[in-house]
Amino acid sequence: MRVKTGLIILLAVSMLLACSTVEALLSPTQAPVLKPVLATESGQLPGQQQAVPERLEPAETVQGRTETTVEEAILILEPGPGSRILSPLHVAGWADPAFEQTLLIRVLQTDGSQLMEEPVQIESGPGQRGPFAADLPFSVTEPENVLIQVLDLSARDGGIVHLASVSVILQAEGDEVLVQGAAADEQLQILNPEPGETIQGGLVLVEGYGLASFENTLVVEVYDAEGVMAGSAPCMTAAQEPGETGYFSVEVEYNVSQEGPGRISVVDTLPVFDGIGHVASVPVSLAP
Repeated sequence: MRVKTGLIILLAVSMLLACSTVEALLSPTQAPVLKPVLATESGQLPGQQQAVPERLEPAETVQGRTETTVEEAILILEPGPGSRILSPLHVAGWADPAFEQTLLIRVLQTDGSQLMEEPVQIESGPGQRGPFAADLPFSVTEPENVLIQVLDLSARDGGIVHLASVSVILQAEGDEVLVQGAAADEQLQILNPEPGETIQGGLVLVEGYGLASFENTLVVEVYDAEGVMAGSAPCMTAAQEPGETGYFSVEVEYNVSQEGPGRISVVDTLPVFDGIGHVASVPVSLAP
């Protein structure tokens, strides 16, 4: 009996010690404080390496310049993408200065046919960014997907200096659904060459940051003084995901017979409409 009683006492003491140990571990005054692991400003966890696209080059390759926040040169605020519209079509937004402060609004069907075209004035003084607005009456028999393009055209050769677009639905009846556009950064930023730079030797390196709508692919085009294409080449952006901006770089061969003004354009291509979703350009001097 004494042995059994001793064992019972020993077990009881062991249980009390175990409970005391657990209580001490759980006590807020004794237990260590676990701090949450916070991401850095870049979105990385400490010690985590940032994923870099294979085609992304160091910033130094763009003459020491990196992507910056630049407001879209032609910003379409009305209508926004996906709007369902009854006649008239109201197009409004803000734009950088253009020749005689005049832009061109073009409405295209999916096969590239032009449905409407209308010039519109930028309502500001010469050389100043300002608002534009126009109402375009239309007639359709059934709902139709269209692309609204707003263009800044060259006074020298009539080519596209800048183009922005938005896809909407025109309808003859039913409820009108107007989506409001939003302020946005420039979709295509050309960092090299710089405006006014002289290009020679028949080869030009074009670099920048862009958003490509179709398969991450952009097209770079070189135009001479007459607006004739002197060279072109496709290039892919280093965007991680569709709909994201990525670095692009491509060498484009061109052919001109004499030195003169020119233009280098970067085009965001589309598989429908007339194949053009966005255009940005930089004026240069082209030499053989």
